[in-house]
Amino acid sequence: MPAKDCSRFRNPPTPGAGHRQRGSMFTWMAALFAAVVLTACVIVNPPPAPTPTPMPTPTPTRQTIVDVVRIVEGGDPAVIGQTVRVALTLEEDSYTDRSRWQWERSDDGLTNWRNVPASRLTDSSLYAPVVADEGKYLRASVSYVDSDDVGKVALSPTVGPVSSADIDTTSVDFEFGDDPVVVGRAVRAFVDLPNSDFSQLGRWRWDRSDNALRDWVDVTDYDAEDASIFTPSSLENGKYLRVSAVYLERDGDYRRGLSQTIGPVITVETVADVVNFPSGADPPDVGSPITVALTLSGDQYSDLGSWKWERSNDGLGKWEDITDYDAANSASYTPTSADEGKYLRASALYLESDGERKRALSQTIGPVVD
Repeated sequence: MPAKDCSRFRNPPTPGAGHRQRGSMFTWMAALFAAVVLTACVIVNPPPAPTPTPMPTPTPTRQTIVDVVRIVEGGDPAVIGQTVRVALTLEEDSYTDRSRWQWERSDDGLTNWRNVPASRLTDSSLYAPVVADEGKYLRASVSYVDSDDVGKVALSPTVGPVSSADIDTTSVDFEFGDDPVVVGRAVRAFVDLPNSDFSQLGRWRWDRSDNALRDWVDVTDYDAEDASIFTPSSLENGKYLRVSAVYLERDGDYRRGLSQTIGPVITVETVADVVNFPSGADPPDVGSPITVALTLSGDQYSDLGSWKWERSNDGLGKWEDITDYDAANSASYTPTSADEGKYLRASALYLESDGERKRALSQTIGPVVD
């Protein structure tokens, strides 16, 4: 009897029922191999570490000091056009690396301090308030390093509010040197009012201009001890000058006295052999008058100006204007104790017979003895 065909009763294998097809087995093995290779690559060649973000170096904070700066002049009260000057009270050998002074203004004197952009370039300790400062408060600061090598910031007292001052063009005149204005020859201004009519005279402010009408520039290289005197340099040649100062009138109002414009500044030839001192004047004595004179005859010159007296430590350079002499009789000068050990000379402007302006310069005498 033939055997029965039972194939139709068998359960043929189906995918996913415990039996893997050949194709799927191959795919699984390939994936496993790729994973092993990738892991090995990562282990052998690890990715680069992330670049750390650089941390900024903190700027050292300077300690603010409020008791080493004083207002030298012009801050009580602060007036438009009146120079305010500050100074450190520290000994010069107690600090180094001092910066320029930075001026600031504030609406209330307490907050929102803003830098003043128009501070002086040469002497930043000086500042003359302008119209933009009216009603505001001012202060100045300076950085330095103390003797312990510690950086500090010195802060000045606050001045203000800044007030305005009416301009008076009739109250300032010139004592000498204004007609003509010559390079190397001092010009001196004064308030042409009775002493009883004004007080609290502030620092004189000199300005120069190319055209005498506008673009006035503050002149800074004048005598710090007596700012009423200014000696034009080559920088002023061909330019015009004016000067002003703030003062308190008798009625209690502040005024800004403004001079007339003088110039243009000129240069003249110096002649050194037309001036004579009397015999016995060299060396000069403290307390003994000296009189200087031109040796030219009367028909050789005219329009002789006032004499300018100067002193020097060595008789060679750094001549300093002498201001304490009688301008009404400038040909005569009496040496004082301030002149002892120093050298003297005098000069004056005159017109030659041909109309050319020249400067007569005396010989140098000295040193002054007591």
